[in-house]
Amino acid sequence: MVKSEEWVSKGDIILEEIALGAVKDVTNCLVIAGPGAGKTELLAQKLDYLFSTNKCVSPKKILALSFKTDAAANLKDRVKKRYGDEYASRFTSLTYSAFEKRILDQFRNVLPEEIRPSKDYLIEEMEVIKEVLDRNGLNTTGMRMNRIKEIAESITLKESIALNERDSTIKNDLLKGTQSNKPVLFYRQITKLATQIIATNEYVCKALQMTYEFVFLDEFQDTTSAQYSLLKTCFLDSSCKLTAVGDNKQAIMRWAGANPNIFPDYIRDFNSNEYQLSMNYRSVPKLVKFQKEVDSILNNGMNIVYTNDYPESQEGEITLFEFENESLEAESIADDIKSKIQGGIRPSEICILAKQKIDDYSSKLISILSSKGIKARIENEYQELLKDPTCNLLLDLISCSQGKRDPLIWENISHFYGNINGIDEFTDELSLAKSYKEIDNVISDIASLISNFIPDKDSMLNLIEYIIEKIGDERIISNFSIYNGKSDLTTIVKNFSKLLYIEYSQSLGLWIQIVSNFKGENSIPIMTIHKSKGLEYEAVYFLGLEDSAFWNFNNQPEEDKSAFFVALSRAKSHLIFTYCKLRNNRAQNNRNINEIYSLLTQSNLVKVVN
Repeated sequence: MVKSEEWVSKGDIILEEIALGAVKDVTNCLVIAGPGAGKTELLAQKLDYLFSTNKCVSPKKILALSFKTDAAANLKDRVKKRYGDEYASRFTSLTYSAFEKRILDQFRNVLPEEIRPSKDYLIEEMEVIKEVLDRNGLNTTGMRMNRIKEIAESITLKESIALNERDSTIKNDLLKGTQSNKPVLFYRQITKLATQIIATNEYVCKALQMTYEFVFLDEFQDTTSAQYSLLKTCFLDSSCKLTAVGDNKQAIMRWAGANPNIFPDYIRDFNSNEYQLSMNYRSVPKLVKFQKEVDSILNNGMNIVYTNDYPESQEGEITLFEFENESLEAESIADDIKSKIQGGIRPSEICILAKQKIDDYSSKLISILSSKGIKARIENEYQELLKDPTCNLLLDLISCSQGKRDPLIWENISHFYGNINGIDEFTDELSLAKSYKEIDNVISDIASLISNFIPDKDSMLNLIEYIIEKIGDERIISNFSIYNGKSDLTTIVKNFSKLLYIEYSQSLGLWIQIVSNFKGENSIPIMTIHKSKGLEYEAVYFLGLEDSAFWNFNNQPEEDKSAFFVALSRAKSHLIFTYCKLRNNRAQNNRNINEIYSLLTQSNLVKVVN
């Protein structure tokens, strides 16, 4: 055991004094940390402090809750790789959805019969939901899926006493299932049921509190009121101590129900200490100063900008290009990107952002970049698949089958097979050899399969399904808790094989290159601002700083200003914005978003090119 005063941070990072205070705080605390402040790293360091100083006494554990699957996995992996299995075994890193689902699945039977879902429920399976609504006389013909979801979700969240006969039947058919349909729940419904389980069962609540002595809450600014209610039900007035980290400047999920008052509510309810981190480990000084300018004006309502004359030689670039139309924009930005790649920046270290409708802003640029031998792709579908553990397992197995025995790839594969085969430090050599033999057999089979020509996407799907069958779909589902049964895995496999065939058809059957291209290692990612949250790039191009992109600015100015801040804070060294007077044959302007646009035109840090 290490004494508190003797503990030092691990790795290359040196914690600033305020961060060190937050790490060593064993009461409830809120850490407000801007872009590049190292929020995930702070949580990893705090875990080490709590375990190594015995502030978290064995066998008690630490629970971390995140919003994204990759964020939860990233924190878990960082802990395992840096501190080993001893710490990892006492650390549970989940998404909010997985945490809520775990509570429901484990303690479902304590719910009253009338609100207890069937065990084999699906989650937001829209085709089933649509069929149930139609069958019960609520005609969904011509409705968009979002509207169908809104109607059905509203019915399921209401108390049964408030429903008419038709809606009561719909709610019950979805909750319990029928001979015609499997049961289906909504995520918000799962949150509500999990909260009720904890609120009405003292023993379940106490068991949770006795298991976890400390709780980490990531991206806390995105917490909904329902999720916060669950947190309070689980941990308020208990011995569990919470550490929430977030940044109110990046609160871009209010459209999805995020509580705008979550920080003051938490400080009041949990009597929390507050820490504000000032360091930015991501961006060069010039970009950090611009972030501070933007923050100062947008959040404090100031009508002036900093007028300091920063040296022209200062490292970093912030540029606003003003174009006549999107064709000139595409040509100029493509040339600028090409020059950066020639200067040593890899394509995957460049990102193209748009507020929404990515195709409208990037289609011409993608074409021109392609003519220059530069690949750029819209990341939406790829992003979700690259977070999926089965997709990553398949890519690793394919890489190994082509002779790429990278240590990290091999570790991921052997870890998976170790889990499904029950391998641990006490396993005998014969069982260990059997597990390794199984890996070799699968890799050998894959090498043989992919050596043959794959004529179409259906053939690719058949190939991937065969590999899944060889591994064992039930073993995959049991090992990766994110799947709600076989239907989830089937959907992932179909989407994966479709995109894999696209890469295969463009790479002449060179599988190492196919895997690399699938992972986006050789292309420029294009995405919305929301999808970029938590990511960082050497160069960021934000296309379309125009009223039409921020069409709802007058109704949600704070959220759109936060979105703008998220976009500019993704960049490490180069930050480029564009504006077109004419886009898709429609005149553009920036009058509505002048509050944002003027931040660029009036700042001495920004070069305006027109």
